Amino acid sequence: MTPTDKIRTILIDDEDQARDVLSILLQKHPGIAIVAMANDADSGLEQIVKHRPDLVFLDIQMPRKTGFDLVAELRSLNLQTTIVFVTAYDEYAIRAFKVAAFDYLLKPVDPFALSDTLRRYTVIRSAADFYQKVDHLLHHLHHDDRIRLNTRAGFLLIDPMDILFATADGNYTVIHFSALQSEVVTVNIGTLFELLPTGHFSRISRSAMINRSFLYRVDRKKRICELRKDGANTQLDVSAGFIRKLE
Repeated sequence: MTPTDKIRTILIDDEDQARDVLSILLQKHPGIAIVAMANDADSGLEQIVKHRPDLVFLDIQMPRKTGFDLVAELRSLNLQTTIVFVTAYDEYAIRAFKVAAFDYLLKPVDPFALSDTLRRYTVIRSAADFYQKVDHLLHHLHHDDRIRLNTRAGFLLIDPMDILFATADGNYTVIHFSALQSEVVTVNIGTLFELLPTGHFSRISRSAMINRSFLYRVDRKKRICELRKDGANTQLDVSAGFIRKLE
């Protein structure tokens, strides 16, 4: 395989160890050429402009600008590349991400999952639908329309960002807009989570989720989180397995 036949790749992640591990894994694939690495979105954009890679492995949570911000800039600059998100996000959010990128990999990256991603990319090796995928992503990030949720008596039209937290009630969900205001909707909490804007909400247990915009404090020892909205604080229990995901 000549150098020009190789998949030209850039790695963008603010964690040195994460970049190094992924680089080592990719070097085991002879069809990959790592042309650059970057530790933030701005330098990542510079490298993409300079090298015009085929494939970008992109972290989501980075200082100052997220991976989503970088994808939006690529779209505005009319730059084509194929995105693979490399993320520590939980399994629920991942389902929303997948419609907006070629693929995703969970940290720590599994070598077999990486091989599968590269195999499928090699078969397809086309970014013809890049713009459509980015449009989907931007829709998920900036979609400000209210959502409709059925109730026992009718339906609600709500701005998702008004939600403080939500708790499961069997196959229904109680949506709390404040400590004193709540509504019951006829959808289970897992389905509701998938309907909400990606990246703003987190599960804190199997039966509860919060709007991270109102997250004020997390106490690891007591396993509680504290939300603050309109000057009022609300404390909720956090299951042990979800503490790390909040961080």
